[in-house]
Amino acid sequence: MHTNMSKEQFISKLKELGFDKTEFSDLSGVPYTTVNNWGVMKNGKPLPVPIWVEPFLNYYEKAKKLEYVMSEICQKIESVKK
Repeated sequence: MHTNMSKEQFISKLKELGFDKTEFSDLSGVPYTTVNNWGVMKNGKPLPVPIWVEPFLNYYEKAKKLEYVMSEICQKIESVKK
């Protein structure tokens, strides 16, 4: 079961993945103002980072790793063909 990430965890994960809130907004389709408000206090409580964000970022990270591995494999295959 997933729990909500803190704003600090969210920002840290974005940095780890090499992008910022604007790029996350573009990737996820969530308006930038919404993303930027996560963690901001409203009515005495911080607006939470939605529960789907952590698994979304984890799957994005896995996809990027797979993309890299596939690229390396394809390059090796092409070099063997020559």
